Amino acid sequence: MRLLAVLIVLFSVSAVDGGLLEWSPTVGVKVTTPQKLSVSIGFCSIPWNSLWGGDSGMVLRLEPGLAGGKVHLGIRSAFSMVFIPITSVDICGSLMYTWNNPWNGLENEQTYTGIEVRGGFHLFILSAGIYRHVSGVDTDHDWIFSGGAGLGF
Repeated sequence: MRLLAVLIVLFSVSAVDGGLLEWSPTVGVKVTTPQKLSVSIGFCSIPWNSLWGGDSGMVLRLEPGLAGGKVHLGIRSAFSMVFIPITSVDICGSLMYTWNNPWNGLENEQTYTGIEVRGGFHLFILSAGIYRHVSGVDTDHDWIFSGGAGLGF
């Protein structure tokens, strides 16, 4: 938990330029394993301040779902046109916790940590990740795959 607090502070400092906070929102809805259906909300340190161009920065997303939740912290590379994101790729370290009978035969109240990649083109998003079981009583699932598709930016 202390590490997450330090990373959030570093993220906030890196998103400040000349005393002004420069960030953009990131949102999405997707069908995903093992969470079933999830909504993601967050922000990244890439401002939507140009008519045409690309940039890279940090991203922080929370992703609650019907059968679990995730927290993502990582790097985003994005290209936008007229303030609208056209493409984006995120690579994040992620933490996942399960509840409400998740897909893939996973047990409730399990914690996983891993790496997840999310790509977006216009409003379509795809994600894939690999996670390692770190706490809980489910000994049958040491490594799991997470994949999803939906809408967002």
